[in-house]
Amino acid sequence: MKNLTIKKVALGLFLAGYAASSAYAVDLKSTTSKEILGNAPVIYSDKSKEERQVTVRISADEAGVTAGGPDRKAEVGDFIHVFYELRDLDGDLDENGVVKDTLKVWINDGTNWVKVNTALDIKFSNDGERGHIYFQIPEDMAGAVKVGLQLQEKTTFGNPNTNQWLDIADIWSNKTPEVKPEIGDNDKPTDDTGPGDTDPDNPVGPIVSKESTKLGIFKYDTTGALDMTVNLASLSKPEGITDDVWAQKSTPRYGDRLAAVVWQKVKGDTTATSVPGANDRIITASYSFTWNLSGPSNDTTGNVDSSEKVTAGVYSVTAANNNDSIALGAVNAAGGNVALTGAKHNSVYSIAGTKAGIQGFKLQVTAN
Repeated sequence: MKNLTIKKVALGLFLAGYAASSAYAVDLKSTTSKEILGNAPVIYSDKSKEERQVTVRISADEAGVTAGGPDRKAEVGDFIHVFYELRDLDGDLDENGVVKDTLKVWINDGTNWVKVNTALDIKFSNDGERGHIYFQIPEDMAGAVKVGLQLQEKTTFGNPNTNQWLDIADIWSNKTPEVKPEIGDNDKPTDDTGPGDTDPDNPVGPIVSKESTKLGIFKYDTTGALDMTVNLASLSKPEGITDDVWAQKSTPRYGDRLAAVVWQKVKGDTTATSVPGANDRIITASYSFTWNLSGPSNDTTGNVDSSEKVTAGVYSVTAANNNDSIALGAVNAAGGNVALTGAKHNSVYSIAGTKAGIQGFKLQVTAN
C-alpha cells in the first residue's frame, strides 16, 4: 500500500513538472504595427552646397566641367547639366537614375510653356551621393527664352525613398526653386523660380540654332514702319518683286534708316528663307546689336579695308539700349518720317583713308 502511494506521488510530481515546463516553452511574440522608418533624401547644390538647390551649367561638351561662357548664346548642340548631392542620413543612394526619371523639362518662347521630354536623351551618372543629369539641346528647344526643370528627391531604395519636388522656371535665374510635395505631369513651372546655383559663366538665352534662328537687315519706309519684304543681307530676290523694286529696296543708301531683325522659324521648319514667315516669331528684343563697316570700300571711295564700328546714327526701338536700328548719314534717328538734318552726309563720319564717309562700304550687324 505504501509503495502504491509513493508511486502515485511520483507520478503526480512528474505530471506537474511536465505541465510547468510546457508552459515556459510557449514563444511570446509582438510585432510593431508600422514599418521601421528611415530618413527621406534631400537634394543640395553641388557647388554652393545649399539645401534644395541644384547647380546648372551649360557647356559645349558632355563632361560639363566648364561653362561655355557668358559672351555667347546657348546653342542647339550644347549640353545642359544638373549637378547635385542627394544626401540621405541612412546611406540610401540613387544607384540607377531614379531622380533622372522624374525630370520634366519645359521651354518657354516668351508666350507659352511646352514640355520637351520626348525630344531629349537624358543621361545620368553618379559618384555616391553626387549626381549628374544632363542632355544635349535639340532643335526643338531653339528660340527658348526660358528653360524650366522639375525633379524629385528620390533614392533607389529606402523607407521612405521619396521626398519633395524642386520646381524651376528659368535655369538662367538666380532665384531658388519652389519646393512642392507633388507636381503633376502637366503642371507648368512656377514663375520667378530658378535653380539657386546657376553657373555665372553659362551662355545666355534665348537658345539659338544655326538652322532656324535668322538675322536680317530691313529698311524703315517713309512712314517709319519696318518693311520686311526685302532683306538687305540676302542675295535672294523674293518672289513677286520686280527688278526695279528689288534694286531700290535691297540697297542701303544715305538717308535710309535700317533695322536688324532676329526671328525664330517655327518648329520643324529649317528652310532657308530670307524674310520672316507668317508663323515665325520675331525675337529681336532678346538681343543687343553692334554695327560695323565691312570693307574694303569700292574703288571710287578709296578702296579702304575697314571693319570700323559704326556708332553714329545708332538707336534702339525694340528694347532699351539694344541698338537694333541705324540711320545712314545726316538723318534724325528717331520719330516717324525720315528727316534729314541739313548737314552733309559724309560729315557724320570720320573713316581713316577716305573722305567719302561710309559710302562704298557694306554694312554688317552682329546680334549679341
